[in-house]
Amino acid sequence: MSLTQLIYCSRKNTDLRPEAIFGIRDQARANNARQDLTGVLLFNRDCFMQCLEGDREQVTETFAAISQDARHDHVALVAVQDIPQRSFPDWTMGLLDASSPSLRAALDDILPSTEFTPETLPADTAVTVMNRMRTLHFAY
Repeated sequence: MSLTQLIYCSRKNTDLRPEAIFGIRDQARANNARQDLTGVLLFNRDCFMQCLEGDREQVTETFAAISQDARHDHVALVAVQDIPQRSFPDWTMGLLDASSPSLRAALDDILPSTEFTPETLPADTAVTVMNRMRTLHFAY
């Protein structure tokens, strides 16, 4: 099996209630477990940045479905790359709040501003952010 890592960002739909993020996480965990996908979802009050890992076909199909989800819009593919191993082998879907002080401190040297705005990040910076996430142990 060829492993692929895909990173995308999107804007939260204005109708999405803040507590709905946990439902998104739970749904992703169930779906990803069935499809042998792993990854992490970063979020703040306005946007998402997600990393998906697994078989290329499964990652592509999952991203296509995610792109059609009405809970967000302005979906933009940031990076796709073949990987030798998973960055998040134990997370069917980790969930991290990008506005938390501890996460901001962990990313301070990477992110160009104090506001988490994934749509402005170059692909290499987004990959670096995701790689840093695997060292953190406070995912929901």
